[in-house]
Amino acid sequence: MAKTIALIFGVVYLIVGIIGFIPAVGGTMAMSPPTSLLGIFPINLLHNIVHVVIGIIGLSMSRTEAAGAQFGKVFGLILILLGIIGFFWPANLDMTLLPLRGTDVWLHLVSGIILAAVGFGSKASATA
Repeated sequence: MAKTIALIFGVVYLIVGIIGFIPAVGGTMAMSPPTSLLGIFPINLLHNIVHVVIGIIGLSMSRTEAAGAQFGKVFGLILILLGIIGFFWPANLDMTLLPLRGTDVWLHLVSGIILAAVGFGSKASATA
């Protein structure tokens, strides 16, 4: 299950990262100002790059159950942390660093909870 979830999240994050560069769907290749991907999710260049990197890591770690579980644990916790930080993220940092507020908060929290639950609940995780 963990390697399947790592594969799914890897594909999704890679696709979202690539789509994030396409202006026709709200993507951008600039840092500021952030744009809204599909009119919903605030993104910028760095955000797109991070999504592509997470996607590539997810794909590469989807080869074994143990690696998939590790991906779920690490990126699940990172995304949960980003979601929590998003509640307190100052608006001025959206313009200079990463847009982490708004709908991104909920997306990061849900993604993180799913990944962490699968990673920590994996049988490969229990035996490692």
